[in-house]
Amino acid sequence: MSARPDVAEAVFRYLPDGLQTETDVEAVIELLMDPDGVAEAVLRLSRPEVQVLMALTGAAEKVHGGLGDRFGGPGFADLVRGGGGRIGPVEVFSALSMAGGAVVVDPHSARAALCESLTGAARSATVEEFDRILGRLTDSCLVWPEPGGRAFRVNYAVLDLPEPGPGWDGFDLVQPPPGVGRRVAAADVDGEAQAAVTAALECAERLLRCVATDAVPLLKAGGVGSREVKRLVRAGGLAEEAIRFWLYVVENAGLVVCQNGRLLATPEYDRWITDEPSRRYAVLLGAWLALPTSVLGPFALTDAAGKPPAVLSDSAFDGVGHYVRTVVLELMAACGAEAVADAASVADALMWRMPLLMAGREVAVAAVATVLAEGSLLGAVAFGALAPVVRTLVTKSQDDVSAVAADFAAALSATVPAPVDQVRLQGDMTVVAAGLPSARLAAFFDGAADREAASAATVWRITDGSVRRWLDSGRSAEELRSGLAEFCADKPSQALDYLIEDADRRHGLVDVIAARAVIVALDEQLGAELATVPSLVRLGVRRIAETVLVLDAPQQEVLSVLRFAGYLPTAHEADGTLTVAMVAAPRASSEALPRF
Repeated sequence: MSARPDVAEAVFRYLPDGLQTETDVEAVIELLMDPDGVAEAVLRLSRPEVQVLMALTGAAEKVHGGLGDRFGGPGFADLVRGGGGRIGPVEVFSALSMAGGAVVVDPHSARAALCESLTGAARSATVEEFDRILGRLTDSCLVWPEPGGRAFRVNYAVLDLPEPGPGWDGFDLVQPPPGVGRRVAAADVDGEAQAAVTAALECAERLLRCVATDAVPLLKAGGVGSREVKRLVRAGGLAEEAIRFWLYVVENAGLVVCQNGRLLATPEYDRWITDEPSRRYAVLLGAWLALPTSVLGPFALTDAAGKPPAVLSDSAFDGVGHYVRTVVLELMAACGAEAVADAASVADALMWRMPLLMAGREVAVAAVATVLAEGSLLGAVAFGALAPVVRTLVTKSQDDVSAVAADFAAALSATVPAPVDQVRLQGDMTVVAAGLPSARLAAFFDGAADREAASAATVWRITDGSVRRWLDSGRSAEELRSGLAEFCADKPSQALDYLIEDADRRHGLVDVIAARAVIVALDEQLGAELATVPSLVRLGVRRIAETVLVLDAPQQEVLSVLRFAGYLPTAHEADGTLTVAMVAAPRASSEALPRF
């Protein structure tokens, strides 16, 4: 499962954390043999791993000259059914072999073909490395040992993959080291990363607020079309490139979802927007690292005309972006702290790490440029060097989870600026937060003021409408004054005091009550009597005056209830005119009349 994430995702995709599951073994075998999954696993192989696999497939073709049965070998179903509640490596390999999707090969001949030109210690070291690589290929079920023998089987789908071009002779065990282009002071990297993180959070929030306020229609073929992207550009005030990038990131973070022909904000967004900045950024960073496509730069997908596909459409996902992104970041981290990796040397190392995916040096250079472009927009890369939080993620061992979490929290605090809890109150009733506002501060002023701008500083303006909105939410003017005293470093001006006092005085002088039916009684005694009628109480009757009652129920239902209770009500239209009920006399249908 660790070596084949495609299988793990298919098995555990809809399983909540912490719950056990039972999986059909035959289904897992089919996933392990699936050509698409095998191709994905092969594309992630390094150059020596591909060379070992090529040697094995070459030996298989030379020895056997053909392929065996592809599916459903004899005894396969019996073996799967007999696996019981627990199935181990031997049973898995037997089931794979009986599935028929493999050919038998002698690994010794393949090893000899790669090591024949070497002698002495060099040959011995190369043989050991061949065996280690064979073990990794076995973990991925690209090859596996034949039970009870020394032979191996090669996954049938591997033979269908295109062979690499010329220049694959030999056994290249050493990765070209990424070089250091220049050095940058740690303080400069931290400062630039913090500025980029601040801008990234502001951009993501601005886009998400647009989507949460007005759902985005999707194309019939799926995805967000260019027209809607341009609308979001105008509404959010962001560049089109940034809009596209953040749509992919926030969708992968689960903050928005494509549903019923629209792009909608999720309940997770409501929790995310009220969280502290460091936690919000951690969600965005994790979503970018796991994003299965490349969005910016020359490595991003384009159609035949060179245009990007519709955002979030099925054709917009290349399925390998997260693998490329992880490898490039690991290579950059290998250069050390405060180091800006040489992009050309990183591209050379990337070609060694993912030779089948990087079909040429131009592709590798484009992949590195794309990761740098996306990382700079997110704040993961500053001045060409990795931000502390990204360096921690790609260099720390995952063996000690608690230690990794502590290191990540420390690096996150160094990358994300500390939130501010105080604002400056200006004479024009604007409120300025010089930095990232804390969750409590942002929640207060988003409710009490209109957000006008956000970048290095966040600006709100308190208006008559914003104060009314605050009071409409059920909160009092005294709570507003208390919040201003807590968060503002300046004393509220007299004009602001007058604004709050005037809005509080006028608020609620006129009530607008939602009702679908209104009962008007002749006198106060009848009104009091009707308010206690059980059938009307069940309909939610409410007495708003001595002789007036309202209900959120259809007029005809209220009339029926009153008549059943023994009253003789009359019905009126909304303008007060009497509704006259006319019962039409029965008539035969014109279709039933005789014809002469």
